[in-house]
This record gives sequence, C-alpha cells and structure tokens, in this order.
Amino acid sequence: MSLDVRDVLAPGAPDKTRLLLARDVAFHSPVADYSGRDDVGHLFSKIGQCLTGIEPLREFTDSAQEQPKGPHSVTAFTARVGEESVYGTFVQQVDEQGQLVEATLLIRPLGTLTTAVHQMRDALIADPLPSRR
Repeated sequence: MSLDVRDVLAPGAPDKTRLLLARDVAFHSPVADYSGRDDVGHLFSKIGQCLTGIEPLREFTDSAQEQPKGPHSVTAFTARVGEESVYGTFVQQVDEQGQLVEATLLIRPLGTLTTAVHQMRDALIADPLPSRR
C-alpha cells in the first residue's frame, strides 16, 4: 500500500496531512532531514504550495516481507515550480496502519530545485516549523 503523493503534499493542509503521518515520521528533503508529525506535516503543506500540478507518472512497490516497517513505494511524477517543469520521485514507506513512516523527495533539474529551495526558505521564515517557534 502507498499514499497518493498528491494527498501527502497537499497545499496548505497541514491538519489533513498530519493524519497520514506516523508520530515519528522521518522526511529526507533535498536540503535536510526532518522528523516528527508536526514538523513533517508543516513541511509537506509548504512543499505542496511550492510544487503545483503534481501528476504521478508511475509507481514501483517492493514486497512488505522485505521491510520490517512495511513496503517501500517510489512514485515518479511531474510538477511545476512557478512556470518551470520539474521531474521528481517520492519514496515512501507506509506502516501496517497506512501511515507514512519515512519519505524522501528528489527533484530535478538543479536550477528549478534551487528555485524551490529558495521558495521553501522564504515560506519557512514566514511560517516556521512548529519545533522552531
């Protein structure tokens, strides 16, 4: 089982997104690693405002027996950062309750990723992570 990347990276919906996350969820962004439902939910809502028009292309999932916390899924997708197109992958691991326990986000090309990183920096200055308030 996997979660729809469009639901996880829901723009401006941290309360809805939090319901999809395990308490000790780990998130590996292109810039840093984060943990905890509050911070990761907040980040995902900001990422959803930065990455618009997410369209999944394909998904790959391994067997649950291979992983102690549940299967990994990789979703390849396209999206936009402003007027620029990006290609991304969202790697996720979901537990038996259907909650996200670990996720990694990768985006290319580098120039557009840099634009997204600057947008995220500005968004987090204006509305910091809950752990940093």
